[in-house]
Amino acid sequence: MVVTIRYTLFILICMLCQSAFSAVDIVLCEDSDGNQSFQKRCPPGTQLVEKKKISVGKDASREISLSNLNVVLYSIPDCVTCEEVAIYLKSRDISYSEKDVSKDIELQQELTKKTGKLSVPVTIIGEEIVSGYNREKIGAILDSILSPE
Repeated sequence: MVVTIRYTLFILICMLCQSAFSAVDIVLCEDSDGNQSFQKRCPPGTQLVEKKKISVGKDASREISLSNLNVVLYSIPDCVTCEEVAIYLKSRDISYSEKDVSKDIELQQELTKKTGKLSVPVTIIGEEIVSGYNREKIGAILDSILSPE
């Protein structure tokens, strides 16, 4: 139980400091009484039981997925809801292209063809279309792409 709590605390600390590390080596040490603890290195009087490398920090596969992600936001100027979608995408570090449909007839036709109506905001993530600002749906789509498990 004590080992699990220490291990959990160690992992949480590593996650909080993830920008400073890419991987952390930890070892499981055991003293003469059989008590085990996770340490950076085994202190005197203990034996090494197991060594682990724990990856922390930015996930390279996530960065690749993000760079290949095709996200388009159809909007108009002074649209509060459009701005909310943009802020949410930025908060998730998602690159996107924004298309202003207010004065561009071709973009209006493009949007109508894709969605069946002319209203904004519309967020297109890959093949998925989200009308309005539906943070949960946008988040779920992004999560399914970035963590397909």
